[in-house]
Amino acid sequence: MLKPLLRRAKALVNITLDNAYDARRYFAHSQSGRYELNNDQLRGRLLQKAHSIEKGLSMPERRSFFGLKALSELEKLITAYEDRGLSEDHVSILMARGAIQAYFEAHSGQDAPANIARFERLASKGAAPEDVGTIALTREGQIKAAHGDLESVMRSRRSTRMFAPGAVDADLIRDVIEMAGTTPSVCNRQSARVYVVRDQALKEQLSTLQGGSSGFGKDIDTLLIVTSDMSNFRDSRERNQGFVDGGMFSMSLLLALHAKGLGTIPLNWSAGRSQNKKLLNLLNIPDTDLVIMMIGIGQMPEHFEVAASPRRGLSDLMVEITP
Repeated sequence: MLKPLLRRAKALVNITLDNAYDARRYFAHSQSGRYELNNDQLRGRLLQKAHSIEKGLSMPERRSFFGLKALSELEKLITAYEDRGLSEDHVSILMARGAIQAYFEAHSGQDAPANIARFERLASKGAAPEDVGTIALTREGQIKAAHGDLESVMRSRRSTRMFAPGAVDADLIRDVIEMAGTTPSVCNRQSARVYVVRDQALKEQLSTLQGGSSGFGKDIDTLLIVTSDMSNFRDSRERNQGFVDGGMFSMSLLLALHAKGLGTIPLNWSAGRSQNKKLLNLLNIPDTDLVIMMIGIGQMPEHFEVAASPRRGLSDLMVEITP
């Protein structure tokens, strides 16, 4: 009797220490609670806030001169960026200035309110880069690209906030989830699980709880909640494995849905403990499940716009290790 208790106690100590190690590193290096950001954190915040403008421009029912809060924060961030003399060629500042220029171009011909007009000075000088603001797509073009080779599928997949009426076939959803089941997982544990929600009232509750789909959540036909079953993992060394396996599974789902000609929007689950408990209770999800993310699915319109979301260059993505 004593040995099992000691083993559990040792496991609890290891989990506590390893999670404390993670918490210390996250607190030390993330933007959490910081008054002044370092250069890398500043670039990350610029990308985030510029995307807020892009998202607003890609909404199905765009509000006129939206985003005062995001524009105000972008003003502070760009001013800090300029004061530090950082490169104007980095994707973060290009995206920030380009998003602001795209914002004012979208409102061309309208008189901007005084509290909005002042932000135009922050826009790109001259023409905005092609890959900022929004990109116009067609359903026909997306389906054609999704039927190409792997590179075509990956480069053409886009998150959309515009959906056309029409139910998504339930058998198609089953096929896609089965396809995603081929995703590799640690030691073939296959911990991923998908909860499929079609009820409109329940989708609206989930949309409110998630908090990032206002303005388009009502148009999502089917909502997927991806989880990882923690009972598959052994000890504190595997404490983050559910996120790794669940994240890989989610990407497989997104690519498979795109290949089937459906519009998708990945919805993050950046939730505190209270929010997470509400979700588990709302869907009767067992406490063993680690919630990874949500995915909204619907039919693509004939013509629609998506956030451009320019990507970091190869020099930011790849680090070659040399002896």
